[in-house]
Amino acid sequence: MSAKKVYGFLTQAFIFAVIMLISNGIAAIVPIPIPASVVGLVLLFVLLCLKVIKLEQVETLGTSLTSLIGFLFVPSGISVMNSLGVMQQYGVQIALVILLATIILLGATGLFSQLILSVSQKRQKTAPEKQTVRRSNQEKELVQH
Repeated sequence: MSAKKVYGFLTQAFIFAVIMLISNGIAAIVPIPIPASVVGLVLLFVLLCLKVIKLEQVETLGTSLTSLIGFLFVPSGISVMNSLGVMQQYGVQIALVILLATIILLGATGLFSQLILSVSQKRQKTAPEKQTVRRSNQEKELVQH
């Protein structure tokens, strides 16, 4: 059993800061407007999946930031309040786009889930058949010897 290494706050903050610095650069270069925070999340996810960064290197600070998520959305709320003129002018269109995007996302998620379940069920059905075929082949080989 290996012990998990505990990384300090400054080490974790440095990792997050480097990722945000890189994501700000990427967001400035990309021709479509993508927030640097979204680029940073995707970059962190990719680095975790590729095991460039280990989960324990960012876990403590990430959990702490997640617990503060309501507080971290305050600037977004203030931005919305500063954009009330736009909301008055385009509020209905914005609400319709949000509603339509939500419906499309739910539908796509449902269809993808059904696809994964059907593939999983097919694999479960064929697994016992493959084992039976292997056993019968092994029995034939034993009989021949």
